[in-house]
Amino acid sequence: MEGEALIIDTVSSAIRKISSGRTVIASFAFFAVSAALINGRPFGLSALTELTGGATILDMEFTYTPVQAYAMLAALGDAGRAFYLTRIVPLDLVFPPAYTLFYAVAISWLLSRWLPEGSPWMRLNLVPLVAGIADYCENIGVIAMLLAYPAELYGVAAFTAVISPIKYTFIAVSVLLILAAAAGWAASAIRRRAAA
Repeated sequence: MEGEALIIDTVSSAIRKISSGRTVIASFAFFAVSAALINGRPFGLSALTELTGGATILDMEFTYTPVQAYAMLAALGDAGRAFYLTRIVPLDLVFPPAYTLFYAVAISWLLSRWLPEGSPWMRLNLVPLVAGIADYCENIGVIAMLLAYPAELYGVAAFTAVISPIKYTFIAVSVLLILAAAAGWAASAIRRRAAA
């Protein structure tokens, strides 16, 4: 237990050390470019849905069953599955660290403007890491299913079906933490000015 706490504190501290206004801006730019690439043309979701007539990828679904997962893969067709594997999957190996870094440094930087240095709440900067790790686990499962297709790996599909809501939940919590930290910082700044 002490070892786990030490790892948590070490990782949280390392994120805080690299967190600054410049890091937030740079990581946001990395996140925005990655999001544009994975969602746009010619490599992303816009191009895929055009190719498949509207069929989309497993990564975009909050929940699904293994049967639904394979129905979605079938709906992509051969060209769509090849596009998914060779265009979107490589981008989706870059996208998780992009949003994880931005969310983590943004949470750290905003909390550091509001809370004292030793506050245990500073460990909330680790929340985005759970989303990023879950995203990579989901990606591994999706790659396995695409490579094995038309063989159906229902155990793998069940795994990704569990991981997907974990990913989306921790992304949502990360965004809420950024908003809450910004609001807390703003409120404390207003109180300080009023007191002065």
